[in-house]
Amino acid sequence: MLLLLACTTAPLRPNVLLVSMDTVRYDRTSLGGSRSTTPNLAALAAAGVTFADAYSVGNESLTSHAALFTGLYPSEVAVPDYGSFGLPRSGPAPLAEVLAAYGYRTAAFTGGGHIVAGFGFDRGFDLFVGGSGEDAFGSFFDSVPAALAWMGSGEPEPWFCFVHGYDAHSPYVQRGPMRHPWSTAGATPRVESLLADPLAVEQLRGDTWFPDRQPSDFTHASGRAILSTDFYRLPAEPRPEERVERLTAEELAHVQDHYDSGVANADVWLGVLLSRVDLDNTVVIVVSDHGEDMLDHGFVNHRAGLWDSTLHVPLVVAGPGFPAQSPRPGLVDLRSVLPTVLRAVGAALPAGVSAPPLQDHEPAELAFAEGVMDSVSVRSASARLGMDDVHLASGFAPTAGRLYVDDQPVVALDDPRAEPLAAAILAWRREVTPAAGSGAPIPAALRESLRERGYWTP
Repeated sequence: MLLLLACTTAPLRPNVLLVSMDTVRYDRTSLGGSRSTTPNLAALAAAGVTFADAYSVGNESLTSHAALFTGLYPSEVAVPDYGSFGLPRSGPAPLAEVLAAYGYRTAAFTGGGHIVAGFGFDRGFDLFVGGSGEDAFGSFFDSVPAALAWMGSGEPEPWFCFVHGYDAHSPYVQRGPMRHPWSTAGATPRVESLLADPLAVEQLRGDTWFPDRQPSDFTHASGRAILSTDFYRLPAEPRPEERVERLTAEELAHVQDHYDSGVANADVWLGVLLSRVDLDNTVVIVVSDHGEDMLDHGFVNHRAGLWDSTLHVPLVVAGPGFPAQSPRPGLVDLRSVLPTVLRAVGAALPAGVSAPPLQDHEPAELAFAEGVMDSVSVRSASARLGMDDVHLASGFAPTAGRLYVDDQPVVALDDPRAEPLAAAILAWRREVTPAAGSGAPIPAALRESLRERGYWTP
């Protein structure tokens, strides 16, 4: 009888729901912006904790999710070369693999794109559903209903479920019976066609559209042609006789309105998902992998630079261990998600993970990031320093390329505006243990299906 009593009163390990709202920047949510784009996220925040100064450690879905799942910087997961990066089949244990070892049922429902088995993200999952045919840049419209069916299947607990959608990602046209809730003053045929085409929208530089510019490709380790990040280095001024079109202020505002509608679309599905979740026995973490520049620096895309627009993201945690409280200020980065989950379920950290769990939140002095344009960045409470062309894949040589502090160019590492943060970057890189290998080559079928969709090639 005593043994039975001990068993029935012992606390159960919580379920874990991790939601990635791809490409959502903090200042376009209800948590940090002026529009009510994410009322469901705000309701979750009221029931738990918002980390108001959370930053991604990468500006691309592939690298950022690899860091999210491992608690490591992208360069510690695999060689940080955009042409070969993937989550290796061996090496650092990702979150799902750790939880599976502790008896958790595991499932993932993603929007496809980069977050698919072909890039290694199925490691540790009993069930992995990566979009429509694992190649679409899909919506919560697909992943949330599938996740709800799995969560409500009646199978034994505890479980870990990862849910992901590209609703705020380009192209800025959402699936399902959604309307565009903001002004339509700039909804011209020209701008609507741009918004529906993920390559055309990248041809914007400020208010100028360069319709004849095509991305230059390079070859992935798997043999696939991929959009080169050098595309973002093309000059913003027209070349002689180059055809350009100027967008009006109303059209530019409409581009941003469409992005906000994508954020709102993601939040609707988040509300559907959370309506079936019991916070008494489920730890819920909602986060974004990176933001979107939305022309703050002349680009629409997130790969073009390491700025607050592309790195400052929402991070909300609720459930056991995270009672309702005021937003927590102070720098944190997304590597802390893995140790937070493992602390919540009583699991040990994998070797090499040094990021603190959010249960022990003490604001960090600095937050670092790595970008796919061979760049690094550091954020303090008051400033940001970025460095380009630092040769991350072959070592670290921060003497070349462009330096900037809060988007303003500086001349040298010993510039008074840059020197303290530059020293911090150098010290950080001495502590990072670079990965020796790349991700596994991508399957030919996935390679071709993505290419046919035009993501990497015109």
